[in-house]
This record gives sequence, C-alpha cells and structure tokens, in this order.
Amino acid sequence: MHKSIIKFTFAVLLIATSSNVVMAQENEDGRRYGNFCSSCHGTAGAAVSDAIPSIGGQHKDFLITSMLEMKPQVVDGKEQAPKRYSTLMQIFFKGYSEDEIKAMADWYSSRPWVPTNYPLNQDLVNKGKASANLDTCTSCHGTDGNNIEDTGIPRIGGQTPTYLYHALLEYKNNKRNADGRALEMDVVKEISDEELRALAEYFSSLR
Repeated sequence: MHKSIIKFTFAVLLIATSSNVVMAQENEDGRRYGNFCSSCHGTAGAAVSDAIPSIGGQHKDFLITSMLEMKPQVVDGKEQAPKRYSTLMQIFFKGYSEDEIKAMADWYSSRPWVPTNYPLNQDLVNKGKASANLDTCTSCHGTDGNNIEDTGIPRIGGQTPTYLYHALLEYKNNKRNADGRALEMDVVKEISDEELRALAEYFSSLR
C-alpha cells in the first residue's frame, strides 16, 4: 500500500512538472514572438504613449480575439481583408500563425498591468464620473474597469486615455463592429464625442 501511494504521488508530480514545463515553454515562445511589440506597446506591454494601448496584463481572451481580427485570412488562396483594419498591425500579424499569436497573448496577459501615468484632465475625469452613461459602461467592464469574470471584455481601468477615446469612436462609427459582433457597444452611437472623451478620461484614471 505504501509503495502504491508513493508511485501515485510520483506520477502526479511528474504530470504537474511536465505541464509546468510546457506552459513555461509556451510563455517563453510568446515573449520571443512578441519582442517586436515592445517598440510601440512598451516593455512587457506597458505603453508609454497615451495613443497606444497597454497590453501587458490585458485579458487573454480579449487579446486573442483582437489580434486575430487584425490578421488577414487566406480563403481559397486569396488574402482577405482583416475584420479589424490596422495598416501596421495587419502587416505584422500576417507573418504569424494563429498558435503564435495565441502564445503572444498568453505571455502579455501574464504580465503585470501598469496603469497609465499619462497626465489626465481632471475636469474631464469628473465629467466622466458624473456621466449618465457611466452605469452602462460599468455593467460590463466593472466599477473599476476590470471585469475578471469575463476575460473577453477588455480591461479599461487605467488604460491610456487617447487610445480609449479613439476605440470608442471606432465603435461609434462602425469601424470596429461592422459585422455586429459587439452589439452592446452600439450604445456609444447615442453618446456625444465630448462625453465619450470624458468617459475615456475617467476610466483611464482608475487604479
């Protein structure tokens, strides 16, 4: 009986160790594939520009979806335009397989989330906090802008302000939701650009 327990324990430890080695390798592959990203998105995905999103610590499922949407697909030997247009990113992702993109998303999602240190406009922050549409935003993104229950929803608390504002404008102008995949974002179509700017500034202020 004692020997059986020892064998079982050893087998469990072996499986766990093997699994950790595989995960570590996938994570290292993701870091290696994503080295180029740091030139824009910052070290470990902590952006230094307010117009570029931080991706370190972003939710993995959201990263995978976003990255694959910007990768051109090949159908019947013909390259198709990506679901989400980005001149630079579609060229970049064109050179990576889906598995490599998922590895990058895995690595960046495992990095610490670093809230933006970009100077914020406190008047806009206050207007965003007082917005009648704030509850609509927090119902999905959470009161702190980080809904950990649904990792397909982006973390926006502490995200860079100009990027957030431009993302909202893209949803408003059907540049990110042309095929209706995110119908819940249709609400922004009824919000003025000025209020969207304030909401973006408010969520950027959250820590």
